[in-house]
Amino acid sequence: LLIFLLTNFVFGQNNPDNLQWSATHKLTLDDFSIKTKSLETTSSFAQFSVDFQVSGFDFLTKNFNKKVHNYIIKTASWIDTTVNVNQSLLYQQSLFDICEIYTRQFRKALRENRKKIANGTAIAKELNDKIMTDFSKRRIDYDRETKFGTDMTKQKEWEAQIQKELLELNDFAYDN
Repeated sequence: LLIFLLTNFVFGQNNPDNLQWSATHKLTLDDFSIKTKSLETTSSFAQFSVDFQVSGFDFLTKNFNKKVHNYIIKTASWIDTTVNVNQSLLYQQSLFDICEIYTRQFRKALRENRKKIANGTAIAKELNDKIMTDFSKRRIDYDRETKFGTDMTKQKEWEAQIQKELLELNDFAYDN
């Protein structure tokens, strides 16, 4: 269900259709441009995009946090307003948060491999491909264990784990 668009500049951070992940902004109904009714498709779907802007001179950079972005694309995301909207929002927020974990891991990997970037940016694409593959596998685990966010006991367990991992990777948050 989740598709990742890896681009170097197509979805720039100034695009009003992109909502960058934020620790202080939780997803709301307004963040989903498409509203459906009566389970026309699924109860909700969010299109995420992880992009990066890395050049050969970035080996001098100590911090790649501002070079990697994690967005929800609002006009490609939908929510059914006739079902439990709060549950759908919580489910999509958890997915967005899990994506942020892997975005931070990507930032960390870029920093750890910054000397290799001097030889070319192919390493950045390789690192991103691995991180996004790992995220996709983790998402499947989350969906299966929480029954797409409907098993509230498992959902709470996942939320606690997600927050723990975000905190552990706090040095690689966009705003740090």
